[in-house]
Amino acid sequence: MKALVTGGSGFIGSHLVETLLARGWDVCVVAKDHMYCSDLPVPVTIADLRDEEALAPLLRDVDIVYHLAGLTRARRSVDYYTVNHLGTRRLLGICERHCTKLQRFVYVSSLTAVGPRLGVDEVTETTHYHPVSHYGRSKMLAEIEVLDAADRVPVTIVRPSAVYGPRDRDFFRYFKMIRTGIEPLLGSGRHQLNLVYVEDLVRGIIQAGEHPSGAGEVFFIGGENISTEMICRMIAQAMKKNPLVFHLPEGIIYIVGAAGEAVGRLLRRQVFFNVQKVREAVQEAWTCSIDKARSRIGFEPRHSISDGMAVTYDWYRSEGWLG
Repeated sequence: MKALVTGGSGFIGSHLVETLLARGWDVCVVAKDHMYCSDLPVPVTIADLRDEEALAPLLRDVDIVYHLAGLTRARRSVDYYTVNHLGTRRLLGICERHCTKLQRFVYVSSLTAVGPRLGVDEVTETTHYHPVSHYGRSKMLAEIEVLDAADRVPVTIVRPSAVYGPRDRDFFRYFKMIRTGIEPLLGSGRHQLNLVYVEDLVRGIIQAGEHPSGAGEVFFIGGENISTEMICRMIAQAMKKNPLVFHLPEGIIYIVGAAGEAVGRLLRRQVFFNVQKVREAVQEAWTCSIDKARSRIGFEPRHSISDGMAVTYDWYRSEGWLG
């Protein structure tokens, strides 16, 4: 069996590639760089997803396409739509024209494509779209393209919740701050996230792509619902730290995000925190139900957050990220 993984050199993609290789798959990667794939025995094609000439030879004998490539941060809002939405549309068309044995096109989307929890009910696969950021809206539009192609391409959509684990750079920033003895919390610290360890997510992606009941379906793949305060507490426990906790008013966060955005424009580069990320961060809860994935494809998360954070911390230390 052969798989093509777009974005296979990134955080989630590289874990997916490693798992597929361990299962005996033939894997090829399309990415913007070699980052986490440089030591893996896989061919990496550096190409734009719109480059039909480069992609066509790779797709002719592929059984499954795992489409993970996309922008999570961008200097201009239009870039989210160019890459995440239009790039997905273009890739679907290329697959339709050149894949001769494709069994599944698995699009790895995001909980942000749907939006945060509404009221007291967790988000499910039947919840209507209500994204709050350009990133979320671009992923929503990409999902619509995938679903529209379902009569021509065998598709599956996977929506991960917040993901952490070795190689992740977003939660790494919390580790760095807590190591200094400081634990900043947005508001009360009671904002809720559904958090999934990267190895659990990868297993869910593969199950969704291989299971007969996954064809034409959408699945949330997540883990535990947990407050931001408890997330920081578990990171501190993994690091054996007792940091000073201080609470940041949401108004200040908007100022910080606007300042970050201005700096990004001035320096012509992406920044970690901008107004779009603030809009996501201030939501009361990003929680979802994984009941459909449990019942249809047998997905079950295996890693507790405390254990996952400990493994992640050990990886940061062993790789020299935390000195």
